[in-house]
Amino acid sequence: MIVFGVHDTMRALESGALETILLFEDIDMTRYHVKNPVKGDTKTFFLTSTQEKDDKYFKDQESGIDLEVVSADPLAEWLCHNY
Repeated sequence: MIVFGVHDTMRALESGALETILLFEDIDMTRYHVKNPVKGDTKTFFLTSTQEKDDKYFKDQESGIDLEVVSADPLAEWLCHNY
């Protein structure tokens, strides 16, 4: 299987479909794991430095509550530690 792009790669990796991954070590992506403090829901985002400045990723769309950032790791570093 050959995939391109962060979102497709992460889906394939999580499903166990990838055996080898080639990664550009200076990739400008950060993995954010956020939690809604009221509902307890969690989400994971893979954001570029430009997207990090957009509040829509860090606020609940329905209630407007600020989401709690559980972790924020550079994608290359996170992949090395977890896969």
